[in-house]
Amino acid sequence: MLRECLEWLATPAGWTARRLGLAAESVAVAARYGRCREAWTPHMERCREAILQAAKACPGRGLVMVCGSGHLYDVPLGELAGMFGKVALVDAVHPLRARWLARRYGNVRLMEADLTGLLDEALGWRKGIDVWDIAPAAPEGLAELAPDLTVSANVLSQLALPVKKRLERLGCPEDAVLEVCRRITAAHLDWLWGLPGVRCLITDTVSRDVDGGTVLEETDLLYGVEVPPGGEEWTWRLAPRPEAGRGFDRIRRVIACCRGKPPET
Repeated sequence: MLRECLEWLATPAGWTARRLGLAAESVAVAARYGRCREAWTPHMERCREAILQAAKACPGRGLVMVCGSGHLYDVPLGELAGMFGKVALVDAVHPLRARWLARRYGNVRLMEADLTGLLDEALGWRKGIDVWDIAPAAPEGLAELAPDLTVSANVLSQLALPVKKRLERLGCPEDAVLEVCRRITAAHLDWLWGLPGVRCLITDTVSRDVDGGTVLEETDLLYGVEVPPGGEEWTWRLAPRPEAGRGFDRIRRVIACCRGKPPET
């Protein structure tokens, strides 16, 4: 716990990211990875391979943009830096590990961005807010980029969580809160698919608490928003027992799909 507190203090993060818990969540992810590394390794390897396959499908190799870069456990940074002229790592918080790895490559740029367009606004919300009027916005600071490849890396299911927690603390109606979460999720997909070049989506879609072959609880992580059919699918052992509970394992269904033109022959 002391180590996590020190890492939280040392992690560069803006006021909004700290107030909404994003810096703390970044530290918690690193701690869980340390405890569950063996269980996470197959998932991380599949993610890196999916990103590399998408990279090889790019006719242009000018810029790759990775949204939700995080600690870079699931991102083949070295390979991308060697394949593309520029690499943009986009996240609300860039942890120390990512900053250290990025410094190895002269063509890697860290970009802090709110992929929901709502986080600064969320700090100003008060009880009585009309939740139905809340609408996500396109990320600021990314519009001028024209990436050859954009990767949404295990971030889609996480985007709405800070807003959801904020609205729940304000006592907002559950159905309205879930609708905002759905809008955030759908807006990210609309933004991603509207970008030029090849687009690669990697996301967990369903969470299941299981005991052997019995599903104890199942949660739709995308709030009813559908992802494109096809692509790859696998299971991520997110929290093998007793990480989340002594009586169950928590697993995630993960998909990886791409849109864009195949390489010219």
